[in-house]
Amino acid sequence: MKNLSRRELMKIGFGSLGAFVLSGDCGAASAPPAVALALPTGKAPSSRFGGLQIGCMTWSFRDRPLPEALKDIVGIGFSSVELWSGHLDPFKSSDREIKAWRRRFADAGVRITSYFVGFEGNASDAQIDRNFQAGRLLGATVLSSNVAKSMVPRVDTACQKFNMFVGLHNEVYGRPQPDQVQFPSDYVEVFRNSSHWIGATLDVGHLYAAGYDPVKFIREHRQRIVSIHLKDENRILPHYTDFPFGKGPTPLIAILHALQQVHFKHPANIEWGVENVDPVKGVADALDYVKRALTA
Repeated sequence: MKNLSRRELMKIGFGSLGAFVLSGDCGAASAPPAVALALPTGKAPSSRFGGLQIGCMTWSFRDRPLPEALKDIVGIGFSSVELWSGHLDPFKSSDREIKAWRRRFADAGVRITSYFVGFEGNASDAQIDRNFQAGRLLGATVLSSNVAKSMVPRVDTACQKFNMFVGLHNEVYGRPQPDQVQFPSDYVEVFRNSSHWIGATLDVGHLYAAGYDPVKFIREHRQRIVSIHLKDENRILPHYTDFPFGKGPTPLIAILHALQQVHFKHPANIEWGVENVDPVKGVADALDYVKRALTA
């Protein structure tokens, strides 16, 4: 895809937006004053359909700061999210700011179920711990991340320390990278060598575009999947291309029905990656598509 990835956006400092709007200073540890951008005044309706919780990955709204993203998420009708650390950076936000954002989400009727963070290969133990501390302050039970396989043992140790799951996100790359989690075989390898706290944040679009069957993976590894990213995607060389839900080849309806059939207990989060399309309309249409599939 031509748009920047989560990892690239975090590296260039987009993660300061959430704290900046709250504090007026990207690195400030002061108490957040009233925000300049309006937050939602009502509460989101339930987004649980057919026994499956449907959430929103806030990366879908990567073009706007967190107050605007939250307002749109509530307006569309989500009651849970996976919060992207590009919106609220654990290293640029104080504990007080993080707890304030948890309250703002809760007041809007939205639960933060998982938190997408970064575990860089040169991270110190303190930096690893900070991701878990921030996730706990947000009330999340799962951290999602692109984690190199060589880094997993250190992350697993922290999982056991904090009693928190980490879902390894399967990313797409131009060519196979042996130390990254991309394919089902990578997950099987990691699961075999890790505690139960290490799971999968399964991106069904990425997995399908890489040539694998997400339904088969869900049925075989449902106990290790702790978060789902829903998208409609295909590989059109040399790029991976996102489509509006139902317009691409990813078997989303079969995936959703499989999640229902295995009684999946974690949220499946819509992640909007289509370029040059209003994300509010795109995400709203995606939620309608998912709702109709689950309640038909």
